[in-house]
Amino acid sequence: MILKRTLAIFFCLSFIPCAHAQKAKPIDKKEIAEWFNKKPDCSEDSRFYFSKLEYFDFIGDGTRQAIVVASDCASGSGGPNVHSVISRDSDGELEELKIAEVDPKTYDTLFGNRNYTLSVENGSLIATFTDDSDRDAPLVIKYKWNGKEFAVASIQKTGVFPTSYDCTQPITEVENAICHVDILARLDVELNDVYKSLLSKVTGPEHEALREEQREWLAARDKSCAIYKGWVSCLSDYYERRIHELKARA
Repeated sequence: MILKRTLAIFFCLSFIPCAHAQKAKPIDKKEIAEWFNKKPDCSEDSRFYFSKLEYFDFIGDGTRQAIVVASDCASGSGGPNVHSVISRDSDGELEELKIAEVDPKTYDTLFGNRNYTLSVENGSLIATFTDDSDRDAPLVIKYKWNGKEFAVASIQKTGVFPTSYDCTQPITEVENAICHVDILARLDVELNDVYKSLLSKVTGPEHEALREEQREWLAARDKSCAIYKGWVSCLSDYYERRIHELKARA
């Protein structure tokens, strides 16, 4: 009996790559970087920068998959372009597990330079999106492994907040962004109240001059705080200065 077991182990090790043994081999940084650098547009010595590397057994077979957030040779200045869960196939080779796509409209709460990270929470894969350093997770997508792919389990996103204008009508990119950021929406409402209060106290040429001044301020706002890096802070400061100015004049 002992002889048979010994021969079986020898046969497995010598002739047939044992799937369990192959899968049990840890997936390390070097192997991941080399695997991604095999892409046609990357060279073997391309830089590969890890922003995050986490491990978890999603499949439930006792091995751990690698959750990778990184920048490869094709990455630009926008942040990490690799967001993957890496496992091993039956031959012990690396493979990327599929993450289900979502409706493009899911991203309508994100503006400018958006990016995201992957993490694990209670056995689920979590994609947390950002588009500005002053916004706290405007979009969070939770995935569960179903045996074939990471299927969408839930989507949490910011809503549309009340502003001085109708967010459902055709509006500028800046106005649309303001609709989806609570602090900016509140500042927009406050400015509108201050502006209308001051407008009600002037007549004739002063009344029309103030209206024209406000139109020019709105145009300058859209130009000065284009939706890119730091746009929330830019708009907050822009609104606060205008509110302070109008209050002083009132």
